[in-house]
Amino acid sequence: MGKRDAVMALWDAISRFLAIEPMQERTIVDPFTAAPDLAAQIAQLHANQAQARPWRLPSISEALGVPAILRAVTLISNTVGSLSIQGIRDEMPMDEAPRIITRPDPFRTPQEVYRDMSWQMATRGETVLWIAARDFNAVPLSLIVVPLAELTIEENTRNRLFPIYRWGEVTSTRYSAANPSGDFVHIIFAKQGPLDLRGVGPLQLCGAATSVAVEAQEWAANFFASGGYPSVLLKSEVDLTELEAAKLKAQWVETPSNMPKVTNPSLSVEEFGANPQGAQMMQARDYQNGDAARMFGIPGSLLDYSSPGSSLTYQNLEGEFGKFVRGCLAINYLAPIEQALSDLLPRAIVARFYVDGLLRADIKTRYEVYASGITSGVLTVDEARTKEGLAPGNVEVARVPPAMPQAVPSSLPMQERSAEVPMQQRSAEVQCTGMRLRSMSAGQSKRLVVCGKLLALEGPFIGTCPRCRKVYGITAPAA
Repeated sequence: MGKRDAVMALWDAISRFLAIEPMQERTIVDPFTAAPDLAAQIAQLHANQAQARPWRLPSISEALGVPAILRAVTLISNTVGSLSIQGIRDEMPMDEAPRIITRPDPFRTPQEVYRDMSWQMATRGETVLWIAARDFNAVPLSLIVVPLAELTIEENTRNRLFPIYRWGEVTSTRYSAANPSGDFVHIIFAKQGPLDLRGVGPLQLCGAATSVAVEAQEWAANFFASGGYPSVLLKSEVDLTELEAAKLKAQWVETPSNMPKVTNPSLSVEEFGANPQGAQMMQARDYQNGDAARMFGIPGSLLDYSSPGSSLTYQNLEGEFGKFVRGCLAINYLAPIEQALSDLLPRAIVARFYVDGLLRADIKTRYEVYASGITSGVLTVDEARTKEGLAPGNVEVARVPPAMPQAVPSSLPMQERSAEVPMQQRSAEVQCTGMRLRSMSAGQSKRLVVCGKLLALEGPFIGTCPRCRKVYGITAPAA
């Protein structure tokens, strides 16, 4: 072996020992070009959301069966309904506000109208008003709260800025300052996407938490409905046939609990009982009361829920209502309703709910503030008396005016219904189950996907899907 061959053999041995691999050319991958495009990512997101979950989304009626959720919804809706509303012109309260805000529905009181609007927003995430009458200048005069179960909203293929609203035989678009000819006022709590046609509320967005509350409530109900757990165990030292065991059990049960019972030496009685607090999931259900408070943005004290270490006294009760108004009512319900109504009024007038009554302090504190304000010249005696309702001008004690004759509509839209499906069975959302072709991204071939369009907030839906054109007769509500 030559010197060169010896060197090469040595190098091969060293390479095998160190496991040195020959150099290979590596391809540098650009993470921006290698990542899937936006359409593919959105499709994957929808696919992940469509996967089966161990929990089910309860219906609105089931969610309202939970006391904390019912308390939250009624507190919001009834509080909004109890508020007075006033017109503000040039930053000054008007002596007489426009009747479309003080008497929006000629057939019902303002309390009913604003209560129903906020109820729909809290339970379904939206409320829709129908402009029932206009004056000779096409200015709206009256508003009717639309039953959301009878309303369908479709995309306008000609101009997506103006979706098509259908309520019975009425078909129109959404009213806005840029579209004053529309007949529907749509107020939305929240949207999952900026171009979504329907709104969503706390019950829809917090579906998992709502499901836990409903299931825990039903678990506790089933515990009592099934009679709970047996509290006595009979043990026999001798073997019994099935018939003998049945007779022994019947004799024991038939004897009243307050009468003596006789056993023999081969029979022993053992008492045991379940933990009622644990069986009813008391701690879990109490925690869900706090979840309901967080879900709707309500202070826990107003739902009779207190977190560990917290305390509520008379002195800070006013602060709790202040948090309720500022953190829940004002931003989620009052402001959207005020701005929607202000769009219906002349440009110099805006609508505002009067919330001073909710934020009012105790009488001693109020009178001290009035005295300080009068002494400093900030308030006058007449203004202080007006705030207390002792002089004319307080909106809380103002008379609700009647509706003008021209504001009364001749009739209301009628939704066609089948006699086989009564209204009380209309529940749960209905989504289209038809199929449609969809291209995942530009340049790719189309593939068949489930339509999934929301046809109605409450079923059943009768009509044609505007997206895939599937025709529905009488369908059962979606689970």
